[in-house]
Amino acid sequence: MTKINHLKYIRSHGLNLICLVILLITLFLVVYYRLKLQMSIGPFWDTYSFLDNALEYAGIGTGYIELDRSPFLPFLTSLLFRAGFVSEMAIYLVDGIIFILGVVGLYHLLRLRFNSLESLAGCAVYISFPVILAWLGVGYLDIAAVSFSIWAIYTTVLAVKKNPRYFYLAFPLAMIAFLTRFTAGFIVFPIILYILMGGNYLRHLKQMLKGLMCSVLIIIPYLLFMYQKTGDPFITITSLLSIQSESVSGLAAYSADPLYYLKTMDLFVSIQGQFHNQIYYLFLLIIVIGVVIYLYNLVKSHKFHLNSPFAKLKILILAVLLLGFIFTFSKISSMASIGLVVLICYMVYDLMRGKEKLDLDLLFVAWFMAQFIVHAQYAQKVDRYFITMAPALVYFLILGLNQIAGKLKINYRQLNLTRYILPLLLLMVALLSTTTYLTGLDHSLNDNYEYLSAINQPDDTPFIVNSTDLLRNKYTADNLALAANWLKEYDPQYSTKKIRSNQWPGMVWNLRTYMDKQPTWNTTELISHELEKNNIDYYISTQSLNLEAYPQVAQFGDVFIYQKDPSKIENKTQMLYIGQNWQNYIDEVLGFKAYVIYENLGQVVRGKPTEIDSHSLEELQKYPYLLLYNFKWNDQEKAEELLTRYVESGGTLVIDASGNLEGSFYNLDNAEFMNTIITRKSLEANPKIEPNTVNFSPFLSDGETWYGAHYEPTNQSQIQPLVTADGNILIGEQKIGKGRIIWIGYNLVWHAFHLENQEEMKLIRDNMGI
Repeated sequence: MTKINHLKYIRSHGLNLICLVILLITLFLVVYYRLKLQMSIGPFWDTYSFLDNALEYAGIGTGYIELDRSPFLPFLTSLLFRAGFVSEMAIYLVDGIIFILGVVGLYHLLRLRFNSLESLAGCAVYISFPVILAWLGVGYLDIAAVSFSIWAIYTTVLAVKKNPRYFYLAFPLAMIAFLTRFTAGFIVFPIILYILMGGNYLRHLKQMLKGLMCSVLIIIPYLLFMYQKTGDPFITITSLLSIQSESVSGLAAYSADPLYYLKTMDLFVSIQGQFHNQIYYLFLLIIVIGVVIYLYNLVKSHKFHLNSPFAKLKILILAVLLLGFIFTFSKISSMASIGLVVLICYMVYDLMRGKEKLDLDLLFVAWFMAQFIVHAQYAQKVDRYFITMAPALVYFLILGLNQIAGKLKINYRQLNLTRYILPLLLLMVALLSTTTYLTGLDHSLNDNYEYLSAINQPDDTPFIVNSTDLLRNKYTADNLALAANWLKEYDPQYSTKKIRSNQWPGMVWNLRTYMDKQPTWNTTELISHELEKNNIDYYISTQSLNLEAYPQVAQFGDVFIYQKDPSKIENKTQMLYIGQNWQNYIDEVLGFKAYVIYENLGQVVRGKPTEIDSHSLEELQKYPYLLLYNFKWNDQEKAEELLTRYVESGGTLVIDASGNLEGSFYNLDNAEFMNTIITRKSLEANPKIEPNTVNFSPFLSDGETWYGAHYEPTNQSQIQPLVTADGNILIGEQKIGKGRIIWIGYNLVWHAFHLENQEEMKLIRDNMGI
């Protein structure tokens, strides 16, 4: 009897220990090898941004910070900076350590459902995914956020099943996942589902409230920081909740297909090469066969009491919810779609109540669907977003393997050997895939580097990262560092100069100096105009340009340095723009005949760039023209008074209220502004224009009705129509004191630019007096 118990102990605990040791050895080897390669590859675009933010958090920054970036990974990196380890390697190390912790957490999470070898195989498959190996140690947020999400889910299960005190860890870990990558916050949906399925939430309410309080304490410093920087602590949270599939087809990785991640899954889970398709179809086959067996066993083992009216009602509700989700998927907000998934999972659990481990299976269904829905509805689709779905996919793969092993039994002394043979085979496939990927990447970096000097940088970021992308990044990162070192020697006072770069996060890091974001212009004229109007001293670019006012002074591979020639800078009228969106095209509409100054700092557009009354009258009076579109204010009455005084002193104010016709806080639809009633109205496609001197393009938006701001002057304002459309003001003039207000209606500036109507652009310029 003692011998049997001893064997049972070794089989259950000994194998678990062996598998953990194998997993840790594998993890350390993979992370070490991958970080070594990453040091050679160099930082990616976002890595530079996180490094810049980490400098700011460490108190040694340049003043440049991207506030829309999730803070936790840069914050952890900043701790190493504070300790004196200011290097790119810092963020690679933090990313690699978090990955190790995440995979260990995944092993323990899988062990709640599967045996040790199955759990080890699942972790090995997760490590082997090309999308994981490509982004491991890069210093991006995705892997780190998933790692914290794994632990949040694991501790939630422990809190519900074993000890409610685990809520003290579960909720703070979920908050950390959110602060690591904001969309990881949707992990709250599967967590809520599991708590509801547990059924003890009222009895555990005290522990849950304490856990919530701990998570609030974690986010408070971040909210205070955002309030200090922007005046709005919830900017990033409100932006997250408004994620939708907007029409942004100009994005490099734009895809309107909500099933994109399912259709391209093979690229994320199977390495490229001779056995790419075989590995992918093996994974797919295991999942499909396993799901079929699972559902068959589930229905077969459960006794439905269909005669019960409650059972019939539940089945009807479940059917309605399923149909509702199918017909509304990608057509309503992601929050609503995920909510429907949670309800569906709970109804299934309620119908099948008593089925062992069903709650854990449904937890992973909700986890996968929550992240899939969020990213399916997001317009930009790139490979690394799939990482958020990877742990759940691995769970279903091992579940499938488990179900197949339950049917293909090879028994030996009351032990089903199939449950160990199949995961062992899968483990070997995963380890071989991982080794092949890493050695192949190492070979590419060492043998194929020089040929990149002949490769042109692509205009668009590719959907899937491959070895060529990594090589190109290495080539550019090396050259950015060389360019920075050259500039430091060429101009020791460079930190006092105004510098721009189309690779600005990288140059901020390499030069340790502040610089504004450089708009992504696609013509030499636009780039030259942007540099001249901001009086830039040096421009560092990965584009070869012929700029009259900025001759080239140095080149390092695909990186070029241009220096200002003051004698070639044109003297043009300066205008101040307050608002958002016009900065992307107003210069072009004005024919580059004026310098439109925009005070945007970093990535988040808040404060002075958008708020009228964040400026003093003296600041506004420096500019003969003031432009307003999609603008904001702290106090509308004070903002209007400031504008009136500006105009009375001789300034020209140009207002287009078409950007302020939606939203809760700065909405001017059916409102009064500057003694003018503003409403949102449409125009006929071909209205009667007076005076009829310009050929207007049809007023249509993608074939639909065109809307914009309509103006009705009050008794206190006298607007003289300069151009009308069906009697409505397209351009009007109001004189106040020494100055005037130019009212532009029906989103005419965007209409002229969007439809590339040069005659409309000239009409706008002429009536503004440019």
